[in-house]
Amino acid sequence: MPERPAGPRMISVAGDGLFSPVLDSQVVVPLAVLGRIAPHVRRALLVLTSRRHNRHPRLAERKANVEHAVAGAQAFLWDRWPLGTPWEAHHWARRLRTALDAAGYTGPQPIIVHCRGFGAGAAAALLKRRDPRLRILLDARGAPTDEVLAPGLLGWWQRRVASKALRAAIGAADALNTVSTVLAAHLEEFGRFRPGIPRTVIGCCADTQRFYFDPAVRARRRAELGLDGRFVVCYCGAMSHWQRPDALAAAFAAIAAAMPDAHLLIVSREAEPLVDQLRLAGVAPERWTARSARHEEVASYLMAADVGLLLRENTLTNRVASPVKFTEYLRCGLPVILTPYIGDFSGFAARHGVGLAIEFPVRPAEAVAAARQLRERLAAEGDAYRARCSAVAGEHFSWDAQIRQLVDVYERLAAT
Repeated sequence: MPERPAGPRMISVAGDGLFSPVLDSQVVVPLAVLGRIAPHVRRALLVLTSRRHNRHPRLAERKANVEHAVAGAQAFLWDRWPLGTPWEAHHWARRLRTALDAAGYTGPQPIIVHCRGFGAGAAAALLKRRDPRLRILLDARGAPTDEVLAPGLLGWWQRRVASKALRAAIGAADALNTVSTVLAAHLEEFGRFRPGIPRTVIGCCADTQRFYFDPAVRARRRAELGLDGRFVVCYCGAMSHWQRPDALAAAFAAIAAAMPDAHLLIVSREAEPLVDQLRLAGVAPERWTARSARHEEVASYLMAADVGLLLRENTLTNRVASPVKFTEYLRCGLPVILTPYIGDFSGFAARHGVGLAIEFPVRPAEAVAAARQLRERLAAEGDAYRARCSAVAGEHFSWDAQIRQLVDVYERLAAT
């Protein structure tokens, strides 16, 4: 196949699988926006998924949805070995090599490999040794050595693998994006980047077509859930260990004790850990509602609430993070009660008046004071305040607003 006319050539690489909860918002959506805003950029996508997940009954449907969403880009949705397997980077590098050939990326022009995470960056670093056309944009997310939970020898091995991948990715990076300024500072301490490389800080952006604020949708969902006349606090998302359901329950228990009309809306497919903690905290069952929603329905449930909860403890993983839930809450009109240990978000919330920070561990009086303050503002400003929260998120954390930074980096790398 003859090479197409000039324009940056890129491939986005993600190794956390087709069923990753952030694949759509952080990989698929920006690739689609890129095609709309910068059609001169030639796009490809490589998603590596474990063979276990490749037996998922919805695999064919999921593949079709991803391919449709990135229409105009070549999508390679292939399997991989389990994460942490010996020689993992070499396996991923071979997959990447095959994808580049299948995409028709021939000729001497540079190829931008946009690597989501350090595993993808390490694989691209291996391939770059043999292919000088590669320009690696390391899209850094998290502190992988701090995220290892396994004890003993297994934990030692996983930290060793993560550290090796991190150093390899940093050493080979031709450009860097981090999801927070705190993560950028941490990586500077961990390893040595080549001087003068392009750098951006783009936090986790929401799919603004799917997450938005609509007063009519809010009213319908509140009526359906029987929440009219209540002050609704919301938690939405998974129940991974860093989500701390005990802290969420403690905060709501304090709010419920101070506000007889307060109600907790839990939007999660795994609500049991939080429900168990609510029971331990003595919160009556009629004070909470738990719902499992399809992804396309989540926004309407968020709109039904008044305030979102995002409580994380003071760990490195949290300090460098950029959870997309913060942006999704705001986009749906919810100011956020959060802790100061979540990337750049507590400072952002204070500067823009879209949330309040409380300490961790949760202090009941502080949680109640934050809830009351946000409730008073909602009572005074109503949907105007909700619309402002949504607009602030759209201005700062939407791919339509941020994609130009990535296009500029692609064009700089393509010119080297």
